[in-house]
Amino acid sequence: MQSTTGDPRRAWRPVSREWAVQAGRHLRTLWMQWGSYWQEQWRQTPRLRTTLAALAGVGVLAVGTGVAVGHVRQTASWVRVYNSGSYVGMVPAEAASGVQRLAEGFRVPVQLQPVHLHVAAGYDWQRVAALPTPAAGIVINGRPVAYTATLAAAEQALAQVRAALLPKNLPADANVHFTQPVVIEPAEISVSRILSAEAAAGLLLGRGKSPLAGRAGTALGDTHQADASPAAAPGVATDAQAAGRPRGGGGPLLGVEAEAVVTREVSLPYTIQYQNDSQLPQGQVQVIRPGQAGRAVEQVRETFRNGSLVQSTVVSRTVEQPPQAEVAKRGTNTGVASGSWLWPCAAYDITSGFGWRNLSGTGDFHPGVDIGCPVGTPVYATNNGVVEDAGWNSGGYGIWVKIDNGNGLETVFGHLSRAAVQPGQRVAKGQLIGYSGQTGMATGPHLHYEVRLNGQPINPRPYM
Repeated sequence: MQSTTGDPRRAWRPVSREWAVQAGRHLRTLWMQWGSYWQEQWRQTPRLRTTLAALAGVGVLAVGTGVAVGHVRQTASWVRVYNSGSYVGMVPAEAASGVQRLAEGFRVPVQLQPVHLHVAAGYDWQRVAALPTPAAGIVINGRPVAYTATLAAAEQALAQVRAALLPKNLPADANVHFTQPVVIEPAEISVSRILSAEAAAGLLLGRGKSPLAGRAGTALGDTHQADASPAAAPGVATDAQAAGRPRGGGGPLLGVEAEAVVTREVSLPYTIQYQNDSQLPQGQVQVIRPGQAGRAVEQVRETFRNGSLVQSTVVSRTVEQPPQAEVAKRGTNTGVASGSWLWPCAAYDITSGFGWRNLSGTGDFHPGVDIGCPVGTPVYATNNGVVEDAGWNSGGYGIWVKIDNGNGLETVFGHLSRAAVQPGQRVAKGQLIGYSGQTGMATGPHLHYEVRLNGQPINPRPYM
């Protein structure tokens, strides 16, 4: 047995079966030479001497052959592994079938050559059995996450991740980058950990582990499994660990951020200019001039993370059409009398005042004032209030309108020809509420105006 220095794979150069075969050939050559020699000597020497020499030659040949065969029997059976003609290393003969299945499962061309060798006890044959091969590692935050066969495949996987996490209709000049430091580095790993570009992209997108895991089945015989998962290698982070998330967490291992400046046409809202109007009930709005929205063109810087908009900043704005404000009246009438009071109609001739009066020699208390006016004269509310009743009154007022002016005050408009409001309606000071007439107990056309405080008639003159 010989030993050499230099190549660690040749640290032992054991006596092989080839050596035994060569030794046998050499012995056969010697035997033939000796046979020729003894034939010549047979003719020239006595028979006894020739016989002894032949026996001695046979003994030497038998001893040499026995030594060679015994040495072969004492050495272990190993298999040399070649990948596309390049020597990889050796594995025990019982692991050769697993290596063959692993190679077939991952479509790796291998050649196996059986040998008999003495192998050092510390020889790492399991690394050879995993079929180590050059690869490109995708490294995130300093830790390898996935491996592909080539640099181009790794770049293709990252491109697929980038495309999957970008928003649609992104401008071509957008600034796109990963949110974590990611590089591609050369590596040498088990062939079972090599992923296609699509599988590596799926792993980076958090869609599960490689579909190739376990495809080759048992690679090293009955006691060893193929290294088919990135988590199986000591000292190599799993995908979750490399991304800094807990095991089992969902979501992509890489974040993609995109920033672009886009041009947008936006609508500019108009403002409303209010004019207070006591003629309108409080809360009521009457539009005088409708508003019109404006139009502007904006340059907007948008930032997307994993396809979702996270920030939008207006860089510039050009107003192409300014908005036009809306003008509207806003009612201030709360339904409660306030300020000064108004005269109820356009006529000012009081034909009968408030208080006791003598009609045909009979004393009679008049609870209001009568204003002489033609039938159909417009009648107005003397102050803000809420209509309590409007229509026919059987108590002698004929068609009337009764308004609650708040704070215990009520105003009554009687003998109307027609009412212009309805019960429950809020009216404002000066608002049309009906037309004068001669209905009910009236001797002629006129307007009966009455003011009540807590239900009792009072002199209406201060309230008109």
